[in-house]
Amino acid sequence: MKSTRRLGPADREALDAFLLKHRASSMFLRSNAYQAGLQDGPDRYQGLYVGQFDGDILTDVAAHYWNGHIILQAPTAPVELAAAVARESQRPVTGVIGPWSQVRVVEPKMDLDRSHLGKVVPEYLYTLDLDALNVPQTLTTETVQHRLAVLDDVPTLVAWRRVYDRITMGFPEHAIDDARNERMFNAAIEDRRLWVLEDKGRAVAMTSFNAVLPDTVQVGGVFTPEENRGRGYARSVVAGSLTEARAAGVTDAILFTEVDNIAAQKAYESLGFVRVGDYAMVVLDPS
Repeated sequence: MKSTRRLGPADREALDAFLLKHRASSMFLRSNAYQAGLQDGPDRYQGLYVGQFDGDILTDVAAHYWNGHIILQAPTAPVELAAAVARESQRPVTGVIGPWSQVRVVEPKMDLDRSHLGKVVPEYLYTLDLDALNVPQTLTTETVQHRLAVLDDVPTLVAWRRVYDRITMGFPEHAIDDARNERMFNAAIEDRRLWVLEDKGRAVAMTSFNAVLPDTVQVGGVFTPEENRGRGYARSVVAGSLTEARAAGVTDAILFTEVDNIAAQKAYESLGFVRVGDYAMVVLDPS
């Protein structure tokens, strides 16, 4: 007998066990639950969770978060779970994120203004055992170094993010929100999740972790300005951040990148990342 209901603190063990079976494609769900529990609210990482059960067995989950994003791990009933969590939360839907097979059927059913929708494309999902991380030769030179970002970096990073939002996210130039991106970078700096690569003291690339667990991190927001590309900077800054994570006890890394971004795929594969599936992040632009 199947049933669908809101999840509460008593369901946490069942949720964690279910998501662990889909660990590579559940990092946002797992990390947010780790950071904020199953407490719904307006604060960062908070959200409302709905699950579908077959008897006592949890088979599908959808969460609607503080930022309006619906995140899915609903292999058998993605449309039903997305609709159920949107009804329950009563907050606007600003994006749909999860395995591509689920997002592609849910997105057309959501009340999203397509004139403000970013890219609707599949992405390749990758994982890496950090014991197998290949550190690029570039990062072993004296002139190229990675470091945690600081507040003085924010103006440069905001300018870079304008290009990232336009090219990677598919947002129109007029809709990009610098103030929002500044707040995002400030929070990432406070959380020690944002890194910069320098060559001879000049910032040349950035990366971040967009989801964090004690044993696993998810890489996101990797960017190298066009004038700095082709020099191994992206793979170097990612490798630098992952060496720090490994030293802190993290054992695994996850990331996703567009199916047509061949350069990024080659860079990540050179670090040791292995493709394990497909993913999608379909969101409205900030306007």
